[in-house]
Amino acid sequence: MQALLSVIRKIRAESATFGTSGNASARAGQAESFWITPSGVPWDAITATEMVELSVESGRQLTGHLAPSTEWRFHQGVYRAHDWAGGIVHLHSTYATVLSTINRAVQPVHYQMVRVADEVPVLPYATFGSAQLAKGIVEAISPQQRAVLLQNHGLVAVGETVEQAHQAALEVEWTAMIQYHASLLAAPRVLTGDELQAVREAFSRYGQPSQEH
Repeated sequence: MQALLSVIRKIRAESATFGTSGNASARAGQAESFWITPSGVPWDAITATEMVELSVESGRQLTGHLAPSTEWRFHQGVYRAHDWAGGIVHLHSTYATVLSTINRAVQPVHYQMVRVADEVPVLPYATFGSAQLAKGIVEAISPQQRAVLLQNHGLVAVGETVEQAHQAALEVEWTAMIQYHASLLAAPRVLTGDELQAVREAFSRYGQPSQEH
């Protein structure tokens, strides 16, 4: 839960969403349950006391005195269908949401997003918290497609950890911002499949080598 609380603090500091919009979750230690943010509680008021634990298998509330986020169904669905998923971040971030309202995918106008997806599509509109919304997200997410836009709604990002999900959300939102501003001037150039593959290979060598002790 501590990693999730840390991400919540970062989201609050970044003003990445507003009010009570959005939600976040992380698998619990035994992977048979997950912690999720509560429904209708402002981000700056969420502490360990307000967190809610749900069963991955059934969605049943296990601990917590508050109701879970109304969008708990898609969190449960992702964890149940995708063993690799360990964290989810859902934001109503500005530029991703803008693109979602005009049904425009976030395209690879910059290589930064390649670790999340080649392109982030827009899923058809569905009411927040609905089974229909959850089904669309669960079917769209994969290790190669770690984020989607929800039409007239926002952004969902998934990672092996909640920290990775948060980073994926930031990278998609930043790319959406670049795409939006570039589009005001002209049609932005989109990277090709070969160029994206070259970036993936370059990223495999990026950073410091792991230390063996």
